[in-house]
Amino acid sequence: MKFIPAIEKIILRQVDNDETDRLARELSVPPPIASILYTRGLTTPERCAGFFNPDIDGMHDPFLFREMRTAVERIQNALRSKEKIAVYGDYDVDGVTSTAMLVRLLRKWGADCTYYLPNRLTEGYGLSEEGIRRLAGEKVGLIITVDCGVSAGEEILLAKSLGIDVIVTDHHEPKKRIPEAIAVINPKIPGCAYPDKDLAGVGVALKLCQALVRSSALSDEMWMEYLDLAAVGTAADIVPLIGENRIITKHGLEQLPRSKNLGMRMLIKLRSLEGEALTTARIVFMIAPCINAAGRLGDSRRGVELLLTEDRPLARLYARELVEANTERQALDSRVEQEAVAWVENRCNPDTDFGIVAGNERWHCGVIGIVASKIVEKFHRPTILFSCGDDGLARGSGRSINGFHLMDALRECSGLLEEYGGHRAAAGMVIKKDNIAQFRERFNCEVRKKLKEEDLVPTVSADAEIGLSDITPEFLECISKMEPYGPGNMRPVLFCRNLRNRYEPRIVGRGHLKMLVSDGRVAMDAIGFNFGNRLDDIRGADVFALAFNLDENMWNGRKNLQMKVKGVAV
Repeated sequence: MKFIPAIEKIILRQVDNDETDRLARELSVPPPIASILYTRGLTTPERCAGFFNPDIDGMHDPFLFREMRTAVERIQNALRSKEKIAVYGDYDVDGVTSTAMLVRLLRKWGADCTYYLPNRLTEGYGLSEEGIRRLAGEKVGLIITVDCGVSAGEEILLAKSLGIDVIVTDHHEPKKRIPEAIAVINPKIPGCAYPDKDLAGVGVALKLCQALVRSSALSDEMWMEYLDLAAVGTAADIVPLIGENRIITKHGLEQLPRSKNLGMRMLIKLRSLEGEALTTARIVFMIAPCINAAGRLGDSRRGVELLLTEDRPLARLYARELVEANTERQALDSRVEQEAVAWVENRCNPDTDFGIVAGNERWHCGVIGIVASKIVEKFHRPTILFSCGDDGLARGSGRSINGFHLMDALRECSGLLEEYGGHRAAAGMVIKKDNIAQFRERFNCEVRKKLKEEDLVPTVSADAEIGLSDITPEFLECISKMEPYGPGNMRPVLFCRNLRNRYEPRIVGRGHLKMLVSDGRVAMDAIGFNFGNRLDDIRGADVFALAFNLDENMWNGRKNLQMKVKGVAV
């Protein structure tokens, strides 16, 4: 039985019509806009005002973090005594932006500050013995981790034995035993009173910068300068864009076109984004992959150096290298994705394989996380892919679906793993190659305990129903004010019934569905990326319905409204 993707199910979110009508009148917006706001819990004009105008003054006091004061005092002592400090980061965008931010701030204060990022291919994620010993050899007295460290109990004890104090800043799920560091700054630590638990690693690092600035009675402008880096890291890490994350991302994206960071401006220029609206989508798909690319292929320092340099020719060189590395990474992605999809289609049974676990010696460990996300998107099952090395170990990356907590499942399988860490939606792990088959069975068992067959059918939740004739540029402008989009505030999905083909639908590119649809009065362009398998359904239907995001498409110098299809109902 060949494993083929399930057909998506469209669900129209239910609203209280009386309440949405009231909200539409009070805000003077079309009823579909009121429905979208209502489904996000924005049920009063006051809540809507706070949503559309997130205030920087609404950020929480950084000293609500448990042990933040201890961390600040230890860093201030290091600054006074000219002690050498190392910022120890992760190799993804969240870690790279965190590292650059903290290094820039500490160096601005005259600190003797270096940084260290582990090699993804040889050291793996987080603090490593190799990294700590190297920093000890460089006479580092204080390590500050960013976007890692909360699971590094043994490594932190090693640092302590070598005379190095460690401050941990992280946002990943802690294990039962908290590391014996000088301070652990993580909103998920038991007993931490910090209200916002959803910060990215760069958000936690920003709060440390905020605390350092305020404890020195300096202007908030000093830490707010880094909102642009924080916005890039937050958007790239796919954390919920609500609460403080929304404030950081909204203000940071607005700041980005005039960023004081030379390297970031150069990367924006090379990606042809000067003068363009810098949305979360453009960060996630055009900026973040370039910063990530160097680390995925080995050396992540290029990303940090880009964000630290004040030399224009060097900034241009680093940015160009990252763009070229991303092109190389995309080619790797494509090959690994094709092989992984073929493996699933030919080796998995949709009736029994509720989770997907696969490994291969040819799969580059720098791209398996990206490919795992694509497998989840295609087959709608929790997925873990392994890159198998020559040392008898396999390094894995996992992605999940709504309703399944990946880290909880890994804890149940921890006896088969050498290392693991992450959160609900994404995780990394190391396993002995010989244990992959057993892990596949155990992981599948955990998935079957938590999910039913209907949970494995992808669903598209539409926020509001609308008539095709009611979709106007003004309507799109109203929707656009809801940005920045991301988890917790996804781009609105609209639902339109009684559509017909104005012209014959066709396949374009690599399996994309191109349509011109009509309600009998107006017509609109529609594109369904990776919806080529629905061509016959659409072509044979008298009428059909679409779930879609509304966007603009530039063609021949003109902007036109376009439906980006998310679901088809015939």
